[in-house]
Amino acid sequence: MLLAGSLALTLTACGSSDDAGADASTAANEAAAVETVAATEDADATATETEDADESGAEDIETDAANDSNADSATTATPAPEGVMISAMSGRDLPEKLGEYTNTGKDGDADWYKLNEEDSLLKAIGVEFREGMNYEMSVERLNETVPAGTGLCGTTLPGGTSLACYLQVTDGTVVVSAEASFISKEDLAAFCNELAAQLGTE
Repeated sequence: MLLAGSLALTLTACGSSDDAGADASTAANEAAAVETVAATEDADATATETEDADESGAEDIETDAANDSNADSATTATPAPEGVMISAMSGRDLPEKLGEYTNTGKDGDADWYKLNEEDSLLKAIGVEFREGMNYEMSVERLNETVPAGTGLCGTTLPGGTSLACYLQVTDGTVVVSAEASFISKEDLAAFCNELAAQLGTE
């Protein structure tokens, strides 16, 4: 009887040890699986964040490139080839913006472009379309001319400080005026280049 009881206790102890080992192994496997899933989720989240950051960075680069392109276009417009004219202007409005200049509205017959809205007309560029005006006769009155847009810029008097530009239009002439004390003849010509580019030529 004692021998049988001892044998039973021994078998029971062995069985308990095996069960405990199996439970420990199962728990370890489950913990490892949880850690693997968590690591995978973290990796996926990191990859998503990296992808979003890359896309955002690419969009920022594209936006910057577009802005740079627009800024460059305002400063790199060149005089039109000889014989090219601005498309018919009758009934059309002038651009709201030309480079750094803003169209502040009419004063008299001209639209006035200013760097700052509060500036006086002495620090502004006047632009006026005159339907039917003869371009060839107009440019004959200019002195010290430089190419500008679809026409020429120069002084209204030899050595004078009043600048004028005449741009050929299919149905007339665009007249651009400014004071040399405010803007150089070359910069006014660049303004006319951009004006012609925005209005379109043919």
